[in-house]
Amino acid sequence: MDTQPEWNPEYARQHYEGREMQVWGQNAVGFDGMTTHRQDFVQHPLEGRPHYGPPAHAGNTLPFDGTSTYASEFPAHPMPARDARPPAQYQPSDAPFDGTTTYKTNYIPHPMERAAPRGGPHGERVSLPFDGQTSYRNDFTAHPLPERQVAAGGPYQPAHVPFDAASTYKGDYVQHPYEPRPQGMTSANARPSLPFDGTTTYSDYFKPFPVQPHVAGAARPGNYQLNGARFEGMSETMDKYRAWAVDPSNRHGHGPPPMRPSLPFDGTTTHREMFKGWQLPPKRPALGVQMVGDVAYVLIPANAAVPAVGRQVFTTVHDNQTEMSVLVLEGDFTQASRCSVLGQFDFQGLPPGPKGMAKLEVTFHVDQNGVLNVAACDLNSQRQEQWLREGYLVAHSNPNP
Repeated sequence: MDTQPEWNPEYARQHYEGREMQVWGQNAVGFDGMTTHRQDFVQHPLEGRPHYGPPAHAGNTLPFDGTSTYASEFPAHPMPARDARPPAQYQPSDAPFDGTTTYKTNYIPHPMERAAPRGGPHGERVSLPFDGQTSYRNDFTAHPLPERQVAAGGPYQPAHVPFDAASTYKGDYVQHPYEPRPQGMTSANARPSLPFDGTTTYSDYFKPFPVQPHVAGAARPGNYQLNGARFEGMSETMDKYRAWAVDPSNRHGHGPPPMRPSLPFDGTTTHREMFKGWQLPPKRPALGVQMVGDVAYVLIPANAAVPAVGRQVFTTVHDNQTEMSVLVLEGDFTQASRCSVLGQFDFQGLPPGPKGMAKLEVTFHVDQNGVLNVAACDLNSQRQEQWLREGYLVAHSNPNP
């Protein structure tokens, strides 16, 4: 194996032209020959098929001039006339009832006691939504409700005829006595206009508590409850309370001061001694080879667990290509020109043949110490033996990876 120390990545990229490779089987080998198919098989002109449509029925315009037994065999049956009368409706009689009845004797009303309302079980309501399964809708199907029949009729019209019968209204209904409301009576909420001219023990029973001055920013006691009732009395707050004068110079129109100090820190701290940062491992880029079209093919992805192995089968790009160059790349870019070149392997003396026939397997292996080893062999045993007899391998490495 011959090594050239004058090698550099720029020389490797220029030397790669004409010795490219591609993934085997990715692009099908096209037909690159001559054929007489077009001369032997001449295309015949085809005429368009005429559109076929059934003839339209024109109908018979002449009158029927013959004999038929249709009227004799199919006589028309008589149909009964439809009864268009409306259904009978109940019409009450306007004449007074002039007879005897045993309704009140046979149907005696039973005394009914008012039932006490039943109280159902007081269960606790659940605020969470129902999260389960139920067969309520399957077992209890909602039946359609019949349409409500609205009785037709006009508004109530009282009778103008005087009542000419017997009634027990005055005998059953007893009128309760009531007293007239005295004049000049005021409501309980009305305020008296005259001053109080009497004696009271209010001051003796209800002693005023000492009131402490309110401190700005003090929290309200936890047991304090607001009174939602409307104040209906008198107060001397506006007489005894006087608003303090506010000095305009003490007002602050800006917001709170920033948390970050503007001056540099001028002191001592043990932050760096007590809180040590974690040492992160350096990121290892992806490893691959260059293919035709400035494409980088990754064999070992970035940050793959070591030891790692990656292999792929490549083939030639040109017909009768006797040399193939393998550029070992390092980088996370899809373009090979943007990745770093670690080394180069040239396989010279390959058996000539059409493009896509060679099957060269390239294997990358990274051991536990992070050392990269690259190997390549032809999967065709006959071509491999022929290359071992006639060909040779030239390797170059980057002195400054």
